[in-house]
Amino acid sequence: MSLPPFHYARELRFQLKLSGPVNPWEVAERLQIKVSEEPLDADGYLLQKNNNTRILISKKIDYKPRKRFTIAHEIGHFYIPHHQAEIFRCLPKDLQSFRTNKKIENEANEFAAEFLLPAVEVEKYLKHPPDFNLIKEISEVYGTSLAATAIKIIELTSEKAAVILSEAGEVKWFVKSKTFPYWIKKGRLHEWTYAYEYFVQGTLSSGPQQLPAVAWCQGAPKDVVIVEESVAFERLGMVLSLLRIPISETEDDLDDNFI
Repeated sequence: MSLPPFHYARELRFQLKLSGPVNPWEVAERLQIKVSEEPLDADGYLLQKNNNTRILISKKIDYKPRKRFTIAHEIGHFYIPHHQAEIFRCLPKDLQSFRTNKKIENEANEFAAEFLLPAVEVEKYLKHPPDFNLIKEISEVYGTSLAATAIKIIELTSEKAAVILSEAGEVKWFVKSKTFPYWIKKGRLHEWTYAYEYFVQGTLSSGPQQLPAVAWCQGAPKDVVIVEESVAFERLGMVLSLLRIPISETEDDLDDNFI
């Protein structure tokens, strides 16, 4: 019976006596894996044959956190026991969506996220409701992308929060905390959302903004307010949105349902 991917990430960190931010290139070297950048038709490859293991990453990747995640992802394929193939070919959509329809790629992503952003360390930062200042702080410390960092925070926080990535005016994926009470609407963004503002006007309101929760959430009462904070990745044409429901709003909603 296989264990969850985060178990293997923690096990490897323990075996290598790692703490804090890690250097994936150095980790690969310690595992006797050669890493090289090549012109590829994918983001990364893991090649295993005759006790000779190589990781190839695409020369097209110029964003260092993405390189780091790709190497950690391939190390996941190498280290997770039931990942037995000689060749793993990992496409951009396998590494960037975080929730693919390929179980084995999801497992490598989960491994990489825990290996680079160990929960036991990230939890120490979660003393206040999450915002982009916190996401940026942690991403800079651990050398991870804003998206990967936001997902880790959402998975760990006790706050009612969610993170959404939008592209071309549509929700691409979302992750919600265990306490977030609503489902995020898929498809086209509602015109009331501030993420929608970017795709129409090319600008974004800075800082947290309040709006009706129904703009983002299925089944939310019309009088519930949600806080949205969004940042644009202009080169990629994407928007990352952080949603948070103030405690008073959910308490009022529960009171109404009880009455």
